[in-house]
Amino acid sequence: MYAIDWAVKKELRIYDVQRDKIKSIPPTLEAFAKFLSKLKGATNFYFEEGGGDSFKLQARRTGHEVYTIPGKEIKEYRDKLGLTKSDVVDAVVIGKFAKLYPGKFYQFRELDEITARIAILFKGRKDIEQTLVRQKNRLFALKMRLELVSLDGHKAKIIKRAERVIKALESDFEGQTRLLEIVLKDHPMSGYFGKIKGVGPAVAGGMISTIKRAGRFDNKGSLRHYAGMVAKKGDQKFQHDLKRALYFFCVSIIKARTPRWRKLYDDMKIYYQDKHPDWKKGHVNNYAMKFVETKFLDQVYSEMKKIEGGELK
Repeated sequence: MYAIDWAVKKELRIYDVQRDKIKSIPPTLEAFAKFLSKLKGATNFYFEEGGGDSFKLQARRTGHEVYTIPGKEIKEYRDKLGLTKSDVVDAVVIGKFAKLYPGKFYQFRELDEITARIAILFKGRKDIEQTLVRQKNRLFALKMRLELVSLDGHKAKIIKRAERVIKALESDFEGQTRLLEIVLKDHPMSGYFGKIKGVGPAVAGGMISTIKRAGRFDNKGSLRHYAGMVAKKGDQKFQHDLKRALYFFCVSIIKARTPRWRKLYDDMKIYYQDKHPDWKKGHVNNYAMKFVETKFLDQVYSEMKKIEGGELK
């Protein structure tokens, strides 16, 4: 059995529980595939829940079993042992915890594989989108700079070259969006999201890929904290991509005048305007949006719980 602490920008720490040894490899699919190819027979892999989707899928696809556990469980056990957090320590703690309490881990199954595929495509689409925004900003800055320089006709060529890069990225972005739409159809939640006017692959993909599994949250309040829908206390962290997906959901239903959700938004604007007549319009709008986003998040949580309690796990 192996415990893995994944880190995209660092090394992948793999703890061999039986031999009590740590191995470090580059955090790439190629390196992990090479590691898997050297294993004799199927074994169990233990991860923290939330990330490392590609590695989990890769292990599953090569005949191994994958188990996950919420990070807070590992943190509590690490603190109990009095250890300082590090990639190596976390890998060891996950492995020792799995050996002592295997029943506390969740087994990665068919629905989780579908979710992982969505998460991988959603991240790819997000990465291209961020690159596209940066390239457009650079083009704007380039045009401003070239206005100050005499290039004797070369200016148009330079701008055209930059515009070709942007068009290629836009094509890639559209392709990633289509792929995401295709994979989303395999997830049982696609039926729920598909019925909401204005909700597209960005919102549906963002919700599924960040929540992953409703069962990993104690209750809807716990998910609200995770999404940043509750007033922040201290160094409390939240999932930025989930909060962003909720924001775009609200923007979409307002624009599309989606039945029920648009009415709820309009009603809450009136409610906050009447309750706080001294508030500015922007403040009222923000509170109304957050109310709608929270209600939508609660609904998604309930729908996911129903699905996870069904036959497809």
